[in-house]
Amino acid sequence: MRLQDRLAELRKERGLTLREVRDLVQERTGERLSVSYLSELERTDTVPSVETLLRLCKAYGLTLNDLLTPVDFFGEVGEARYPRELRNLTEEQRIPDEWAETLSSIEFRGRRPKSQDEWLAIYSVLKAFMDPEG
Repeated sequence: MRLQDRLAELRKERGLTLREVRDLVQERTGERLSVSYLSELERTDTVPSVETLLRLCKAYGLTLNDLLTPVDFFGEVGEARYPRELRNLTEEQRIPDEWAETLSSIEFRGRRPKSQDEWLAIYSVLKAFMDPEG
């Protein structure tokens, strides 16, 4: 996942507008980020400063690690491309990489699954329909 996609995902998961994110940043950090800059971060490959990332973390109530874990840097695709709960599920259930890749792109009712149980439910349904012999 690219950083711009991660930032857009966080905002949309919370049902926030760019203006509301701007207001949260100011409220929680005392610093200002413009709506146009926040929009640029979600639309382009602009690389924000660490300070800007930390402001966004405070606005979203996340650690920097939580913000950046799903982000693939420099075109390198690693395990960070999958949410933590999906990685845990794939390890515990020995789910093949092809399935993990498919699952990682799933959104259900406008959001990504959050718990291992949600990932497992979606995996089970998809596997039953797409791979009835397996």
